[in-house]
Amino acid sequence: MSDQQDISEDEALAAEYVLRLLDADAERAFELRLQAEPDLRARVHFWEGGFAALTNDIREEVPSPSVKAKLVAEVSGEKTSSRRGWGWSWLAFPALTAVALAAFLAFGPMLRGPAFDPTLHATLISEDGAIHIEAGYAPDGNLFKVIPEQGAPAAGRVFELWVISAETQAPVSLGVIPADRESLFEITPEIAVLMDGGTLAVSDEPEGGSPTGAPTGAILATDEFFDADLFQAG
Repeated sequence: MSDQQDISEDEALAAEYVLRLLDADAERAFELRLQAEPDLRARVHFWEGGFAALTNDIREEVPSPSVKAKLVAEVSGEKTSSRRGWGWSWLAFPALTAVALAAFLAFGPMLRGPAFDPTLHATLISEDGAIHIEAGYAPDGNLFKVIPEQGAPAAGRVFELWVISAETQAPVSLGVIPADRESLFEITPEIAVLMDGGTLAVSDEPEGGSPTGAPTGAILATDEFFDADLFQAG
């Protein structure tokens, strides 16, 4: 998401929830939605991992007591502003986000769930090298992450991911994926078990995905899932 305008309402809510920018009422309402909406939980996990990664190269500093007190007051809700105010300015400026996040991590837990920690990984590269997609599966939450590194579908077409396993008679769809940004979503346990020893494939499909439940366009690239000791997020 390279442009602030590309952030949907739910993406913004998830990011602000992770950064503790929602007021008490908005946070309670959001947490009620989290209990019933797996896609929303996946958005929260995505932002947790993304914001935490921003602090990797920041040198640790011990702030003065006055700075700590002011920051704690801010994040605990003693000073609030509209949700489209300073919260959005953090999202618009990664450098400010990283500095503020580093300080916040020093004073209390920000991450409300496990970071994305995949056990399986696949790299999809087409024969001509025009398409390159990285993917990983994390059993904690049954989360599947897709990182489009290169390539885009033709006009009026989309990329759709499939799991191919000896346990099934036909490829099983993971759904249509965006080609211009990372995506993180929850899969069912039934699909998750197919990945161990299975193959990931990406096909060229009409808008909305395959109308038949099986690949209808060309298979652009495949790769067998393998153990991932380290999954690089790009």
